[in-house]
Amino acid sequence: MQFPFELKLQPSRLVMASVLVAHLAAALALFHVPALGDVVDGEASFSRILAATLAWAVWCLSLVRALRAERSKRGCSLWLEDDGLVEVLVDGAEQGVLCRVRPHSAVALDWAVWFRLLAVEPVSTQPVSGVRTPTCMMLLASNVQDQDWRLLRIWLRHRADRPVVAVDSPG
Repeated sequence: MQFPFELKLQPSRLVMASVLVAHLAAALALFHVPALGDVVDGEASFSRILAATLAWAVWCLSLVRALRAERSKRGCSLWLEDDGLVEVLVDGAEQGVLCRVRPHSAVALDWAVWFRLLAVEPVSTQPVSGVRTPTCMMLLASNVQDQDWRLLRIWLRHRADRPVVAVDSPG
């Protein structure tokens, strides 16, 4: 396997569809909450109207955030290094962020991988361009090219989860 290896990410239609289905189920469940049902009938108190508004606002924000997170993978590339480091490049950012996979956070299954990223170099918390570097990733096989999926899983298992060796200073 040749390193560094560029992995271009793309949104997964499967994830977007499952997010929509889960939120649809939650919306249907909200219609069956007795306290929120009175709001539709017009005989609800102010607190019930406020609770219903809050529930629907949280539902909408959750849906938008989940879809936006998946769509943000469109402009993201991962440079996988031989020593377990990964550089995260996001479209619109001036430069990439060098990261390491957080120890014991990688889960690599046949159909999905999860891992958390830890920046090696200090990164400003407020990006100038408004583009945010992801700190955790959930990827399906449909997020990458077919031939890259196997390489990503191998890299996560054998390169990224290696312990960091501290270099002893002489003296």
